Amino acid sequence: MPSDKPIEAKMSHPVLGPAVAIYDDRSRTRLRLVFEIAMVPLGIFGIFLGMGDLAAGNTLLGVGQIAGAIIVALYGTRSALIDVRRMRNPIRLVIARDGFELVPGGSPISWAEIASVGDPRNPAGDPRTLRAQLDDPSGFAGRKALSPYDRIMIRINRGDLNLGSGLAMPIVNVEDLMRKQLAEFRRLESSPASEHAHIPARPRGRRARPARRR
Repeated sequence: MPSDKPIEAKMSHPVLGPAVAIYDDRSRTRLRLVFEIAMVPLGIFGIFLGMGDLAAGNTLLGVGQIAGAIIVALYGTRSALIDVRRMRNPIRLVIARDGFELVPGGSPISWAEIASVGDPRNPAGDPRTLRAQLDDPSGFAGRKALSPYDRIMIRINRGDLNLGSGLAMPIVNVEDLMRKQLAEFRRLESSPASEHAHIPARPRGRRARPARRR
């Protein structure tokens, strides 16, 4: 049965212009939050296990366990904090005339930064996560002053912005909406140049006056 909960709403973004706000899938966010919170004590427990291995003389195993446990605990803590902030705002993604913004904690991203939209890791028409391919990944990281973590994630994703899932609207529909906005942005960007190309250039300098008859 179709849900009565809204999945999108029209709005005006202060930077990106007229936009469509896509709502967050609250049920998925709550479920994900439970797992993220559970990762923190598991990570702490893994640290204690690693310390026990170190005390027993298993240096390599102990160091590996501690490093892995720290990563798990930090990832769970960071993800849980993001999802707690997300629960305070019903909007997850804003798709606008001039770009898009992932909420919360994101910054406006212009369509000029994006080469394409799609999930190349899965069959066409069946995306598992929302992805946008950056036109210049290294330049984007510098312009946005990304954190070391975000820079690493862009490299791992081979220049893709992984916008995730958990949207109230199906990902395939969100992809379609983003592609239409990207195409419209490019059309508007190129239209002034094409219009000026048909306008003949005016001759420079003053027009010569005809000689007077004596």
